[in-house]
Amino acid sequence: MVAQQGILNVVDDGVFMVLSLPVSAFSGIDDDKDGKLSAKEFAIHRADISKVIHSKVVLKDNGDKLPLQGMMLSPVTSHQSPKAPASQLMIMGHYTIVEPNSVLEYQVGIFGKGVTEKTLTITATKKEFGHKQKITLSPKQSSVLLF
Repeated sequence: MVAQQGILNVVDDGVFMVLSLPVSAFSGIDDDKDGKLSAKEFAIHRADISKVIHSKVVLKDNGDKLPLQGMMLSPVTSHQSPKAPASQLMIMGHYTIVEPNSVLEYQVGIFGKGVTEKTLTITATKKEFGHKQKITLSPKQSSVLLF
């Protein structure tokens, strides 16, 4: 997964999400102030990271906030240095939608501090109808209606 990129796949009554977010988007988790997240920092702050994601990465179905289910978090490290501190976090999870053709609004309120970390590019697909939508979110435009 490329930094500051994401995928939303709408399949039947589910929306499956994968996001790569910068560590700098989360306050209070970089204890050694190196701009990265070590395995120890991740273990200590995992619950806080989860709370932020649940409150700031939102899918609304006809205006109602849906819970993010089955969330998995993983620091993004290189294959050559899997124990090195990470500058990105990968977030995976899914939402269950009420109506397959309802109005979906996606919001992200987590952006990094670096110039290149202030945008998030999402590719949303709804294969059964052949829909594909490329979205760019930023602090100034943090939500979008899907399809």
